[in-house]
Amino acid sequence: MIAALLLCQAAPDIELRATARARSVEIERAGEASLTVRSDPPGGDVVDVRAPRADGRRRLRDVRVDVVAEARIADPQERPATESPR
Repeated sequence: MIAALLLCQAAPDIELRATARARSVEIERAGEASLTVRSDPPGGDVVDVRAPRADGRRRLRDVRVDVVAEARIADPQERPATESPR
């Protein structure tokens, strides 16, 4: 139980932090944007994006977007056995 708790609080194996700033952003089409981080084998990936909402506006001024992506790589000993390709 304690080992599982410590594992959850461990620092990520890979961490990416990025900040993008723009004086002006013009939105041409409505839609969604996403960012995905994956590790193999899966080990508790996290992506946190902080960006302003457009709320129907077509132009945003002084935009700042912060991204933090983390990946934890599972212990190779714990990796599930897979079949070899044929």
